[in-house]
Amino acid sequence: MLEWAEFNFMLNKTDASGTTKREHLEQVERQTGRSLKELEPPTEFPDILVHIWSAFTALSNCRSQGFSGPNPISYRDIKDYIELTESPLSPREVNLLRELDGVYTRTAHG
Repeated sequence: MLEWAEFNFMLNKTDASGTTKREHLEQVERQTGRSLKELEPPTEFPDILVHIWSAFTALSNCRSQGFSGPNPISYRDIKDYIELTESPLSPREVNLLRELDGVYTRTAHG
């Protein structure tokens, strides 16, 4: 899941003009009529973890921003999410959320 997520975070990163790498590559596909390997994920999304991805996107959409970009999702944010949504997440799943967030923030800051 982390490899799939990093691939998508990189494609969705915007350049100075506000356009994502994905949008640039999709435009090339439309103009050439050919599929680009750069748009093919390195792995398939693990459907069994869709609830983790849903939790991550919900938390990520509510994260605060610092001077250098997005702030990490805190354990408190995750605890509040679990309580408010009544979503049972195991400690292992919480760790995966934090790992996803680490990949996201490294991508956003790098």
